Amino acid sequence: MKKAIGIDLGTSNSVIAFKDTSVKIIRNKENEELTRSCIGLRKEEILVGRTAYQLLKTDPINTILSVKRLMGGAIKDKMVQDMIESSYYKFGIAPLKGGTDDAVAVILGGKQYTPEQLSSEILKKIKKDAEEKLGDEVTHAVITVPAYFTEKQKNATRIAAQLAGLKVQKLLAEPTAAAIAYGVDNLKVGDAKTVLIYDFGGGTFDLSILNIVDGQYMEAGTGGDRWLGGDDLDKALQAHILKRISNDYKISNIDGLIENLKQRDKFKFEAKFREEVENIKMQLSSSKTAQLIMDGFEDENGEWIDLDLSFTREEFEKLAKPFIDKSIELIESLLKEVGYDISMIDNILLVGGTSCIPLVKQMLSEKYGNEKIKISEKPMLAVAEGAGILSHRLGDEYEPPIDGEIAVAEISYSTNHNYFIELKEDYDKIIEKQMPLPYNVTRNYKTTVNNQKVVKVGVYADVEGGEKEKQTMGFFTIEENLPTGSDIVLDFTLGIDEVFEVKAFPKTDKAKSKKIVLARGNKDSKTLNFLSKSLEKILSSNFTEAQRDYFFKSAKKEIEQINNIGSDSYDSEKWDEIGTSIFTSFEQAENVTDSIDEDDLVMIFATILVDEYPDLVGSDDSNRMKTLISQAKIDNDPLQKIQAMKKLKTITDGYPVLITLFTVKISSDNVAKENPSDGHRLLQMHDQIVNHFRNRRKDEAFALLDEAIELRDKYGSGGIDLGGSIHLGK
Repeated sequence: MKKAIGIDLGTSNSVIAFKDTSVKIIRNKENEELTRSCIGLRKEEILVGRTAYQLLKTDPINTILSVKRLMGGAIKDKMVQDMIESSYYKFGIAPLKGGTDDAVAVILGGKQYTPEQLSSEILKKIKKDAEEKLGDEVTHAVITVPAYFTEKQKNATRIAAQLAGLKVQKLLAEPTAAAIAYGVDNLKVGDAKTVLIYDFGGGTFDLSILNIVDGQYMEAGTGGDRWLGGDDLDKALQAHILKRISNDYKISNIDGLIENLKQRDKFKFEAKFREEVENIKMQLSSSKTAQLIMDGFEDENGEWIDLDLSFTREEFEKLAKPFIDKSIELIESLLKEVGYDISMIDNILLVGGTSCIPLVKQMLSEKYGNEKIKISEKPMLAVAEGAGILSHRLGDEYEPPIDGEIAVAEISYSTNHNYFIELKEDYDKIIEKQMPLPYNVTRNYKTTVNNQKVVKVGVYADVEGGEKEKQTMGFFTIEENLPTGSDIVLDFTLGIDEVFEVKAFPKTDKAKSKKIVLARGNKDSKTLNFLSKSLEKILSSNFTEAQRDYFFKSAKKEIEQINNIGSDSYDSEKWDEIGTSIFTSFEQAENVTDSIDEDDLVMIFATILVDEYPDLVGSDDSNRMKTLISQAKIDNDPLQKIQAMKKLKTITDGYPVLITLFTVKISSDNVAKENPSDGHRLLQMHDQIVNHFRNRRKDEAFALLDEAIELRDKYGSGGIDLGGSIHLGK
């Protein structure tokens, strides 16, 4: 290993720390301790930090702020929707094309990026800047995350680090990192303290109670809110100042006035205004008054306005109080959860930029006593320093994305959330919040149909407001023919980083235990999400037992492939192929009827492949299928027919993508009857996909195939009658 660093990957700012004989903050290339967590685009070049932030003045649509708030998020999350609707964030947020139903993408330069990809750009700059300062390659890092981050959000952070070329030694809760820095600086051998860390940052609010004894950090409980931070206070302050401008200068519709400025003037004003609002917040944290003086704009009568307003700390504190009240409610909730009285807490340590607001200390002192409240000497740097200290201690150990686990004797952890398993019509709580980690629990569940061969395991966590948020899911297969209501045992292990490992086995035979591969938010999640929907439909009363059996056979093969790929290859192109195969299997199952059996479908598929896609199949398989089709049609030799059908099925099973592609082609006629333009578009997409496959551009082919299926199904064209499209020739 070369060098290992500690990184506070913050919503607003990021910080690097390194420890050798002592811990120190590494300044970035611009000689700043704080690197803006901002990504921008200038002439096709991705910029990070202060240079990116300056682009707000000229191109705010391509300047990304607070991307950490989107890590591991879902497009349907209320707070993500608030970001989309808020004028505070100018960049685009949209559903990820080719991703799961709820995957999030950020638009930069007209292209979609995942939050992990953008966070990796911040980490790349941090890595490069640290290497220049340290004069050596940086390969490993302890990266801090909010204590209330979910398992899904944590793994998104691991993925970002991997994309940046960093091996994660540990994902460390931000309050715990601050506690480590505090303990190293303030506690001596033999000292023992119980500390509540109050971390009010730019994008999140975190709490953690730790018992610190002789260098041992024992986490008693964590809490917080992923959507409570300085960003939210800034938005409230902006709205207040705009209201003051409107009232003082008698402007009836200030939002409309700003919106109607020339684009260049609008961008310049909004960027300067954002900057001034930040300055006012900082001024009012140290002074009783602050001044806003800046160039304005023409009012509704065409008269120029130069802005000159005074603001008092009293005004600001009135805005800040509801946010601080909320933070105190969360403290009370955490104390109740872990069964602690406030008298058991020696100190409440304030860290994070928002904690520097004087009203924070004042209100906490009034509630809990002035002697308990300690303000970190380095509120913006303490988290990074703690990460740097742990990074030095861990050496070359690291945890890869998914289920790597580092056992650090000096730190003990507890669960941050309640965890649930999704049942047919309810949820079963399997793990309580604030339990010591690692944690193991076993549960019995029952099959829901006769001879069920595929079972879904969906893991959820509770989040803000008592909502349940999906963390991950996986599937396992059952070899035995079990009657409805048979017992299946699930064995759950939650590691010290709140990463799940799940095993499953029939209650009657533990020797058949299987490890379940769990989705981690990329192509794997998209594929398993589709498998989940298909399984839900196939288990409904609308499908016959023959149709279920057909789907189970195919799905079992795909799940075996998933287990062969493993969790680490969460972004492999094989996931696209498996996903399309599952899609095809479901559509094939719909075609299984009394008049069309499995052999009929095999003949149909073989004919499609030979007639429609001989060049994509290749001459060897194409010629073999032609021969086998002929052999299968010879009625006077049943054995030869059986052998031919078996071989044909083996070949056709290898080309599910092309079968699905053919359904796109033949559905175009039906679509054209309702919308000629979309019908023509489907044919064009079909030809483009064929061309992509010919030129070995698989990613483009699968992405376009997803779009084509979505367009096709918009007209109810799923479940195509293949038997009516291809003549069997029997």
